[in-house]
Amino acid sequence: MTARMEHRGATLDLLLAALSDLTGYDEGHLARLQDLLELPADGRPEAARQRTRRLELWRRLLQDIPLDERSFEDRFGLTGRRATIAHLEAWCLGYRDPNGGRPAGPDELFGFVSLFLLTLLGLAESEAQRSLPQPGAVTGRSGRALTHDCDGVCGVLVAEVAVAEVIADVYSPQRRPAGRGAAETAEPARREWDAMQRKLGFHRHGSTSMILRGATADAVHGTRPEFALKLILYPFTRIGTLAQATRSYAETYGTSSTGSRHLVRVWASWDSWILMDFIEGRTLAELVRAEWGPEAAGAGQTASLRLDRLREKALLLFEALEDLQRVARDDPVHGRLKSVHADLTPSNIIVSAADGAFKLIDLGRNYLYTHTVTGTAGAEAAYIAPEVKAGETEIARADLYSLGQLLILFGTGRASADGVVPDIFYMRAALLARFVEDLVDADPSRRLLIFSAGSGPELSYARLKDGFLAELDMVQAAEQGESDLRVETGWRALRELMRPLAGDPGREWRLWRMRRRLDERPESDRGQFTDWLLAWSLLSALIWAVTNTVVVTWFLRDLDLDWGNKLVELVQHASHTPEGLPIIDTWRREGYEVPDLRANLPARIVGLSYAIAAPKYYQMLFSGLTPLVIGWRAGSMTRLALATEVIMRIMAVVPCLLVLAITLVEPRWWPINSAIGQVLTLLANVLTLAYVRAVIVRSRQLGLSTVPGDDTKITGLSSFTQWVPTSLFYATAVLTIGTALYLGLLHDVYVYALAVTSTNLVLFYAIKCGIGGPTIRVTIVRICLAAERVGRSTAH
Repeated sequence: MTARMEHRGATLDLLLAALSDLTGYDEGHLARLQDLLELPADGRPEAARQRTRRLELWRRLLQDIPLDERSFEDRFGLTGRRATIAHLEAWCLGYRDPNGGRPAGPDELFGFVSLFLLTLLGLAESEAQRSLPQPGAVTGRSGRALTHDCDGVCGVLVAEVAVAEVIADVYSPQRRPAGRGAAETAEPARREWDAMQRKLGFHRHGSTSMILRGATADAVHGTRPEFALKLILYPFTRIGTLAQATRSYAETYGTSSTGSRHLVRVWASWDSWILMDFIEGRTLAELVRAEWGPEAAGAGQTASLRLDRLREKALLLFEALEDLQRVARDDPVHGRLKSVHADLTPSNIIVSAADGAFKLIDLGRNYLYTHTVTGTAGAEAAYIAPEVKAGETEIARADLYSLGQLLILFGTGRASADGVVPDIFYMRAALLARFVEDLVDADPSRRLLIFSAGSGPELSYARLKDGFLAELDMVQAAEQGESDLRVETGWRALRELMRPLAGDPGREWRLWRMRRRLDERPESDRGQFTDWLLAWSLLSALIWAVTNTVVVTWFLRDLDLDWGNKLVELVQHASHTPEGLPIIDTWRREGYEVPDLRANLPARIVGLSYAIAAPKYYQMLFSGLTPLVIGWRAGSMTRLALATEVIMRIMAVVPCLLVLAITLVEPRWWPINSAIGQVLTLLANVLTLAYVRAVIVRSRQLGLSTVPGDDTKITGLSSFTQWVPTSLFYATAVLTIGTALYLGLLHDVYVYALAVTSTNLVLFYAIKCGIGGPTIRVTIVRICLAAERVGRSTAH
């Protein structure tokens, strides 16, 4: 065996050396090549035995080509793969040129050298595709090769009759079965292969293959069916598992009698090829690149979430997966294998030009991802479930992971390289983030923890689609029908300055109304908090409106302005109160006079700044969220969740109540009430951060992949962490100086009041809550969703 391998390697070395000397059509060089390739030099016909031996040699030569460029260069020294390709391109294209002085030598020589070149080009393209920097990266024009002029080389050479004949000979099914189960597939494979018309065209490169197209020799119903011929590059056929999977592909995944709309009809397969229907159209990868353009390849965070594209393509994908399930149920022998695609990537989905349907191709494991094939797995490895990459036998839930990644792709134009849902979902579509998280957990047992769609053979994509559409409808209802949701971080979040309540009361109201319209669904048990969260959001909005109205009104009263309020005049007349406000004015403590602008101005401006900043803080960070989703059986974490919930809801009302107290009862309290408000803010930040940290730790202990393993990759966490020392410093300063002012130990009242007011409006309202608030909310949303998964994991 070793001697044979050495002989085969030596033969390839000699062939490369001969090809490297092939600069023209020198008869000596051509004769040497013919001798190495065992072509008869005198042009006499070959005996059957000679032909069989020659084709076996050719297969071995092709099979022995190193898979990657570095191995090629290590083996052949200075004759690198790129130089070899450039040299052979010039010779092959010159050979076919009618003005190039074509020699009288056999066309088989030209055919084999061209196939050798096509194999090298295929390996270079495979390596380049697997080296793309990230999922969704746009490199070159849609459908074009990355390493060469595919139309000018591959397209031209494959169209040559001599090349097509060599391909037909080299890839023809061997007469002797090659292993267990081969005998049953040999005859159908030979029959289909012989019926194939030898006129071929080049279609595209695959990850381990090249795909050709052609038509059958015999017409069926007046037409010649077009076929796609997937040729496994010969160096990959030396991998036994890959050859076995390719040979049995037609038997396992054949769909000739199912009437499937979404699965491509497979005709036959052999160790090195698969013959199937040709589907006119683009791959999903090409379609997404064309739709998103440079936006999908941009560095950093995804810029937008397109709900219209997400809905359109998700429906097509769910339809295809439902069809896959139907076909699997109808096949008692191979149904279990057919029910899972296992390689559901954008390149394996063809968007039919005829009706726009998604056509699923290349079912079964891709051995690039299991490291059976050497080299990097490529950008599309991001769509493959971890259990498939690990080579595990149980992969019943693998397509759920791919589905989640594809939903991310549909909405953002790119997949998630680390399996974590992009921030834009948490910022603008938390319900969709929750749905996608339930699909992309690395542990298959933790997929569909929240949404119920069955398991194993009972998994229903139709049921899962209903859940997805319900969540999408609620997101669009909350966002008032917007289709393009944009990132709101940094200075892009300046528009938040114009929305004192961050738009959340309206959003919660629309969500509540949509939930009321939807039928009750088992996976919607998070809706038990809907009424609770809506009530607090509306209460916060109401007290914001009341507090600001009262402070502005009392400020006008201090200016002794007649605001012309007829309702107040009516109340005064009915209560026989000639001036002031009945009942309310009786709450004022002794010495509190209205109007008295000079004495009351510090309380008015500080109170107004808190009445503006405090509701913004609550609505931006906490409204619509609750740590109680962790459940009641999480021990100390449940207790921490309860404490965090209490402080969150306190922040909805108490700061404004403190403002009302200094406005309606005693303005001298403003330094003390300011200190109380800052202490509450500090407590809210500390408890919320403690809850965030606890959930992160517990998530990592459980192995939840939806929470990044590196704190620096959790958007907003580092900023939120810095809020605690900042609020501690500010609370300490306000408490110290405020107490001194209240006790009369300090007298710079106006200076201190202006400092507190400017801090509240500029630092807290504009910078922290307005510009930085969205990123902090991303952290809290992500953690609340993770907490729900932690609770479900603990319960399971």
